[in-house]
Amino acid sequence: MSHDPDTVPERDTTGDDRAVFGRGGLDIDALRETSWATIGAVVIAGVMAVSLFHLTLPAISDALAPVVDATGGLVEVTLLVNLAFVVVIVGGIILRFGDLRPRDIGLVRADLPLGIGITAGTWILVQVTGVAALLLQGESLALADSVIRVGILPVLGGFVGQVFGNALYEETVYRAFLLPQLAKKFARQSWGESPRTAFLLALLASQVVFTLVHVPGRLAGGVEVGDLPVFLTAPFVLGVLFALVYARTGNLFVTIGLHALINDPVLLVDAGGVVLVPLLLVVFAILVAWPSLLTWVGGEESRPEPSS
Repeated sequence: MSHDPDTVPERDTTGDDRAVFGRGGLDIDALRETSWATIGAVVIAGVMAVSLFHLTLPAISDALAPVVDATGGLVEVTLLVNLAFVVVIVGGIILRFGDLRPRDIGLVRADLPLGIGITAGTWILVQVTGVAALLLQGESLALADSVIRVGILPVLGGFVGQVFGNALYEETVYRAFLLPQLAKKFARQSWGESPRTAFLLALLASQVVFTLVHVPGRLAGGVEVGDLPVFLTAPFVLGVLFALVYARTGNLFVTIGLHALINDPVLLVDAGGVVLVPLLLVVFAILVAWPSLLTWVGGEESRPEPSS
């Protein structure tokens, strides 16, 4: 499919978006623009895929059980299903039908080491926080009940399913694709003359879509329709935070890692909800001080300028 996003010439806003996201952040001008048809197809396909998954979950689980059993739980349903979503929606619709390149949706190999480093460092911080919390409470240290009860492979499988499945899929579609593409579209409108205004509108619109995609799962989990607003608050807030982290860093692998850790921190000790504190602190530290952090870790020098 040829690249023909709109008939209106694209405004030259080079430099404006960098002012929105800060030094080292996402540069929307460097990304290729796709069509409204692609955006609509991705949104519709995403809703249909998630709805179908929850409607047929028992059958899917039974069909994939031999694979899960053969790997001792290291490969699980979440991973396999979301990999299918990645192949069809990311590979088929976004890259092929939408005529975009991997780097247009944040898949930049040079960004991987920094993403891995921040993810690993955050995981260590979470474990240290958990151990410290137990010691301060006078509790004895012991392996988490989940590790003892089901074994290490299923526990690791949950995290693998997030990093290479759920978090990878959701961050690529709703943060790396939908957010900048809507920002580009909104920047063309008269009410979107300011790059900041266009970005804020794209931020809200993309994360509302992300939130609504969680409706089938909440309903399948037994949530009453009247209670949906309460149960959808967390996905919306987290979606906005992940979107801001991606905009601030321009590094999709950072958001994938943090997303995966929030969903499944792979706790070695049972320390309760206190482990969310360091995770959120890392998120807010990135939002507040990313340029300084980037210089400190040396990430800016190692990241190549995107080619045209």
